[in-house]
Amino acid sequence: MAWRRFFRREHRVAESARDIQFYLDTETRDNIARGMSPVQAHAAAVRKFGNPTLVREEVYRMHSIGFLDATWQDVRYSLRTMRKSPVFALTALLILTLGIGANTAIFTVIRAVLLKPLEYRDPDRLLRISVEDPNQGVQDMGFTQFRCDQMSSARSFDALSCFFISTEDVTLSGQLAPEALKAARVSANFLYILGVKPLLGRSFLGQEDRTGGPAVAMISAALWSRRFGADATLAGKALTLNATRYTIVGVLPSGFQFPHEGVDVWLSRPSEFSALPPQAWPRTPYLIGLARLKSGVSLERARAELGVLNRQYNAAHPELRDADRKVTLRVVRLKEQLVSNVRTTLFVLAAAVGLVLFIACANIASLLLARAASRSREFALRAALGAPRVRLIRQLLSESVLLAFVGGGLGALLAKWSLRIMTHENALSLPRFGEIRLDAAVLAFTLTLSILTGVLFGLFPALHASKLDLAGVLREHSQNAGATGAGSRGLLVMGQVALSMVLLIGAALLLESLIRLQSVDPGLQPAHRLTMQIALPRVRYDTGLKRMAFYQELVRRVEALPGVHGAAVALTLPMGPKWAVPFQVMDQPAVNVNERPQAQMQSVTAGYFRTLGIPLRRGREYVVRDDTPTAPPLVVINESFARRYWPAYPLGPSPVGRHLRLGNDQSSPGLEIVGIAADVHEKGLVIDAGPELYLPSHMNPPQSAGFVVRTDGEPLHLLSAIRSQLRSLDREQPVAAVKTMDELIESSVGRQRLTLFLLGAFATVALLLAAVGIYGVIAYSVTQRTQELGIRRALGAQQTDILWLVIAQGLGLALAGIAIGIAGSLALTRLMKDLLFQISPTDPATFCSIAILFVTVALAASLIPAWRATRVDPMSALRAA
Repeated sequence: MAWRRFFRREHRVAESARDIQFYLDTETRDNIARGMSPVQAHAAAVRKFGNPTLVREEVYRMHSIGFLDATWQDVRYSLRTMRKSPVFALTALLILTLGIGANTAIFTVIRAVLLKPLEYRDPDRLLRISVEDPNQGVQDMGFTQFRCDQMSSARSFDALSCFFISTEDVTLSGQLAPEALKAARVSANFLYILGVKPLLGRSFLGQEDRTGGPAVAMISAALWSRRFGADATLAGKALTLNATRYTIVGVLPSGFQFPHEGVDVWLSRPSEFSALPPQAWPRTPYLIGLARLKSGVSLERARAELGVLNRQYNAAHPELRDADRKVTLRVVRLKEQLVSNVRTTLFVLAAAVGLVLFIACANIASLLLARAASRSREFALRAALGAPRVRLIRQLLSESVLLAFVGGGLGALLAKWSLRIMTHENALSLPRFGEIRLDAAVLAFTLTLSILTGVLFGLFPALHASKLDLAGVLREHSQNAGATGAGSRGLLVMGQVALSMVLLIGAALLLESLIRLQSVDPGLQPAHRLTMQIALPRVRYDTGLKRMAFYQELVRRVEALPGVHGAAVALTLPMGPKWAVPFQVMDQPAVNVNERPQAQMQSVTAGYFRTLGIPLRRGREYVVRDDTPTAPPLVVINESFARRYWPAYPLGPSPVGRHLRLGNDQSSPGLEIVGIAADVHEKGLVIDAGPELYLPSHMNPPQSAGFVVRTDGEPLHLLSAIRSQLRSLDREQPVAAVKTMDELIESSVGRQRLTLFLLGAFATVALLLAAVGIYGVIAYSVTQRTQELGIRRALGAQQTDILWLVIAQGLGLALAGIAIGIAGSLALTRLMKDLLFQISPTDPATFCSIAILFVTVALAASLIPAWRATRVDPMSALRAA
């Protein structure tokens, strides 16, 4: 009997479910599709059937189906309306593609450079340690191997390693053609600190980090693939670097770029830099520290412990250059140091693209308001037939989101193309630029941004369009609604003008800065100069005499080539890293070497000044007889050196003929000053020239040097001939970093130029959108005020009166937007201070110029609608009334 009662109960439940479903199908489906909430439908059905559980299940099922069905209907209807208005659809898609694409591109860069954690184990515990010297005004300089060894005992760290502050030029030779590579000098435990495992083989061992230890190397995955065909058995095999056999112990993962970009070889023993003499290795302050903070130890505690070690070191080594009571250790997180130079640039670009997107949203919202006004009868009829307001809003938002979704897809394609420009040869000098790529997270950002953008520019027009006076609209008297729409569009245009002002002022400041930067005299003549780097292997060129003989013979042969008017060798080339040396002016009290001032040191062959076109202000330059081992010690200084240590220069006694001592030498007669050269911006155009010494190359024949050739035509046309002469001297000697001098100087302003290009492009788009917005508002206003203008004409108003009436409306919008934009610019352009050169971020001339530009644009945008207003026929307008 129990089973019969069970089946009868289940039968009644099934019948109730069918009754409820029939009721919902016939009575409430349409209401749910029109916007009735599940709660309202549930309450009505419960009152009828008294079974809350079954009713709830059926109502929510029906609501879900109704919502999806209504959404699909909205999408199809949106596509039909877009097809009927192709000009509007294409215009909106173009604007959205630019806005969303630019934001996607900049977000991709910011995510890779600033937001993503470093691809190392526990990256927040990685620290970078350097020396801050207030005596020299240098915040981030290196230290000696002695200090590195001392800091290894710090209890705040799991481990500490050091690396050389710059890359090393090495030559890879063997069966294939010789190749110039960049090498990094690192401590043996650097991979352990980073938490990185080699792709192939192993890391360095402790004994390989000691002087006299085995010669071993690790190579990049790119070199492994390019030179060795991705040989899986490469570990343990030999390669020849700088004529020395090294054992390859490992291959590093693809994309690994620590501690410098563009490195293909990693060598142990960081202080044994091949360009320095062995006796200088332990005492030369060019090492940077890398440490892993112990778990639970704060950064402040580590800084305090290193402060104690620093005082102990300064007391124990007073003779060393990195030891001084004023010198402190600078300890920062590794990521903070990597991004410190580009953070401002990226934030400025991010703000710029954000403003462009807001302007784009305002522009499309203005277009939608005008479009909604023309569709007012359609919305009124739908409302009169029973469509609730929420249904109209959902329909309009569907159109907006659909537009934004398609614009986002096109924007992603634009972003992918834009990133190729932004990362081409790393023009912005971005760290981690190899990690910049579109991935799932970026595409998710683009999708989210597209939806938010669609809601942002669609919500206000949807709310406005759905609030209708049905009787007025159906009687075709909708001018009041049109006027309200015009007022709303006017507010949007004012916002566009204000945001565009901010962008244009920022771009104008950068443009003025770049103009001033390019007007800076570099101190040399860059035209028709070819530069390259040459690194001589220490094994074959182990003495200064051998290196000097090589350089002098190379200069002689190259100068004999047709079309060559000079050649010279220097320790470093302009616009590159520099070496500093302590010195003392003779006849002044002697001080310890670590307390002496420092100057940039150049080691040059005869003819260097003539080859680069550097003017000599006093005295003479070197000749061949000055560059021999038996020649007396001479030195040429620059004008900055002369002005600092002989303040009366160029008046008063001449520094020519005075003497200097270098290093800690107190017994030599010193170097005689034989000439004063013009200042050269050796570190880039944005950095003022400092004191500099030019020594004859025989005093310090460089292991790695820059070679510059002056030609009478296109410099690169002579490259093959120069290489031929180099191979005839040494068939295993390649050249690297071949560039013209113009390219070297251009690279020093590359970041500013690309930033200006991007910001200028965004500002141009913003200006065009603002102009279109002003034109659209005025044109729409003229259409809405046709009857008013006709009445004015009938009452005697002249064409000029009508003209100025309409133009005044456009100027009023522009002036209001300009006032808001200037106020915003005064606050925001201060963030650009680090990007500007010799110009204030609140430069009055720039602000006034952009304001005048916008007034001109407003006049131009208002002129066509104003002219059209003067052509209104009074009789036709009165009959239409």
